[in-house]
Amino acid sequence: MPTLVDQFGPYAHDAPITAAAGDVESGKVATADATGHVSVRRGTEGRPVAQVRLGPARVGAVALIRGGAMFAAGDDDGSVGVYDADTGEELFKDVREGARGRVRAMRGVAISPEGARLAAIGADGLVRIWDIERGEREVAWQGFGGLTVEFDPRGARLLGVDAEGQPRLLDLASRQPIALDRLPMPVERALFSADGTLVVAGGAAGLAVLRVVDGSLVKTLAARGGSGLVGLLLAPGSDSVASVSPRSVHTFSLPDLEPGESWRHGAPEPGAALWIDTAPRVGGADGLLHGPGVAHAGATRAVAGFGDRRLVLHADAVACWRADQLEQRWPIPDGVDVALDRDGRLAAITGLDGRLVVLEVATGTPLLDAGLVERGTVSLGGNLVAARRGGSGARLWDLARNRTQDIPGARAAVVSAGGTWVALVDARSRVRVLDPATGAPAVTDPAPAGEAAVRLAAFVNRRPDLLVIDAEHILTAYDLAGSLREGTAAAGRDVLQFSSPPDRIWGITGGRYAAVRLPEGETCSLVYADLAGQAVAAEVSGLDPRTTVDPETGLILEPVRGNAVLEREMDGIERRLLRALPGGEWVSVGPLGILAASPRAAPWLA
Repeated sequence: MPTLVDQFGPYAHDAPITAAAGDVESGKVATADATGHVSVRRGTEGRPVAQVRLGPARVGAVALIRGGAMFAAGDDDGSVGVYDADTGEELFKDVREGARGRVRAMRGVAISPEGARLAAIGADGLVRIWDIERGEREVAWQGFGGLTVEFDPRGARLLGVDAEGQPRLLDLASRQPIALDRLPMPVERALFSADGTLVVAGGAAGLAVLRVVDGSLVKTLAARGGSGLVGLLLAPGSDSVASVSPRSVHTFSLPDLEPGESWRHGAPEPGAALWIDTAPRVGGADGLLHGPGVAHAGATRAVAGFGDRRLVLHADAVACWRADQLEQRWPIPDGVDVALDRDGRLAAITGLDGRLVVLEVATGTPLLDAGLVERGTVSLGGNLVAARRGGSGARLWDLARNRTQDIPGARAAVVSAGGTWVALVDARSRVRVLDPATGAPAVTDPAPAGEAAVRLAAFVNRRPDLLVIDAEHILTAYDLAGSLREGTAAAGRDVLQFSSPPDRIWGITGGRYAAVRLPEGETCSLVYADLAGQAVAAEVSGLDPRTTVDPETGLILEPVRGNAVLEREMDGIERRLLRALPGGEWVSVGPLGILAASPRAAPWLA
């Protein structure tokens, strides 16, 4: 059964798009990414109809057969395969292991019109042709380069680019080259026109058109200050060609290369492009296809949640969810971290430059521009905001009293969820609990549990309990209720020691569990500690490193591909998906299907 991430959405990639192709007859689109994932869908919207994982390596080439029944893909490990475009069934695959495979990293692939042959150009300069049905290689030609290989409409000729950057045309029956005029500049890509009568070639230096019948050069167009060529695309009907640069798309008529329209495509770090409908689409590092009239919220960068509210930080906006519905969206460019208070009134956004802004959730009105803070150190509660400020210690902002307090040397400062207390870890690693209204101790300082310095602290939601983690990775719990009643110092109770340093801790409502996040390279694990039983209650690994926990419910909130957030239970079972769709639309999905959706979300849910 598909995971919630794979259901009800137009996106298939959570890594940079590295290859793309479209088939005009069937309307199918194939895209591939840097993690070896290939997806096929009908058009640029809607969920995938077929998905395969070619391998762990970047997929550098993908192609659809005319009519869309099959697709081919090749990766940087030298693997190349052909698959059914409706089911993902493998029809042919050729694998070369280790260094021998990486030498032939695939740069371009093509399937012959009748589906009998697969051609590929590798980084080693060889063009290879396989018989798909027999699974055997027919021939390999040396002296090639470039990024494309293509059959003509009859499957009788093969077009590539040679090692000198010149288009090279081969007759497949005689296996002899067909003469073409030499171009005045090198190119990287070469395509047949839809009827096979023209060759269109392009590179950073410009474009050229040649006539196939006699090999003569028809037209050249030099690029002015070219910044590289991401893609060379023919329009449906082949009456124009598009040159895709890292920032823009420029169209030209055929065969005279008269300039047409130009526009910014908006794809960050573009890696591939295709043209299947009215305009080109450009795949970016965010795993999305960009183009005119396509407004993406952007990939999920961070998420925070408390109770029934979720704040999801996208590339250009913050989405505010309540239960299953997206209530509002604020334009916030370049945000990298987000925090939410327990009552859902305040949101704290940390920008790419480290600047902290606090907003009113109901209106999106800025309440505080706090200046530069350390990412991941912001704590909210009541009308209080606390954050570390690099080597200068911490700062506490009281929004109700319009008061700011600097705390020199503080290694950590956290606010209780209701804003009643502030816990400080001072330069000597002592933990102090203060009344924010007076700055005086709220309780007697908790007794140190050991010699190791305290690194992290958090209050348990809705309880007078404090959790700390020290430099030896030991989780210690303090019950502060006795200190309130009797004025004595609370004694710490060691709960668990972790094998690696945690970077976040949450105290869950009810006081039974604490959640601890353990970074593990490109992923993280969440460990739920039974505070009374001093044991691991649950552990979920392989999560996105930005995953957080809702302190009210204990639910896991994981940023996932397709502008979404996946909620999991403490044991890792998927519970709900919240996904932002193009054009401000949205959908929430549970294990039994759609929970709620915006009025115009239907085109993306097919």
